[in-house]
Amino acid sequence: MAFVLPQFPVGSVLMPYMPLALRVFEPRYLKLMGDLVGSENPVFGVPLHHQRVGAGEQPERLTIGTVAQVEDFGMTEDYFGITGMGTKRYIVTAWLEPDPYPQAEVEYLPDFLWDNKFDAGRMTLELDVRSLLSRASNYGEMLWDADTEISEDPVAAIWQLAAMIPVSPHEQHTMLASETLEDLIERALAICAGGNKFLDGLDAGESPE
Repeated sequence: MAFVLPQFPVGSVLMPYMPLALRVFEPRYLKLMGDLVGSENPVFGVPLHHQRVGAGEQPERLTIGTVAQVEDFGMTEDYFGITGMGTKRYIVTAWLEPDPYPQAEVEYLPDFLWDNKFDAGRMTLELDVRSLLSRASNYGEMLWDADTEISEDPVAAIWQLAAMIPVSPHEQHTMLASETLEDLIERALAICAGGNKFLDGLDAGESPE
């Protein structure tokens, strides 16, 4: 079943169970925030960038995003801001008219269910992510610290660990598109391995390609 959801494309990936903070300047998104202020359920979609397609046209590639649930609105003399939380994932089935702001028909993806068979993978992922963050911090400031607290809920924890990996939005989007929890763990572990290989080269004094 398709639902209509306002869209706020950004240059980064919002994962489920991760916080979101936005400063809003563009008139069309200020209009969106104004509409959300009076809504009983202030939510919008956060896809990675916006595909330029006409109203009713199918996108050239699958657009996967995450629903942001607004938790607070704020305003200063300089900007309008919001804080929120990533919730469900969705796919865009059709982009609608972009006025007064981008909107799309979406289908929600099912939530991942926990199984104790993933315990070892979850623990390995946490060790790998925290180790990678610790190593990477030697080369610059990280968005997330190696000792950042994560949820006690195992599914939420895996999404949070994946989001903390210091990689490009493209690789983050690859993890967001995972079809199963096992797939997410495997992709996150592989990306961690690639990050460690990259840092091995830096530690050895090799120039990054």
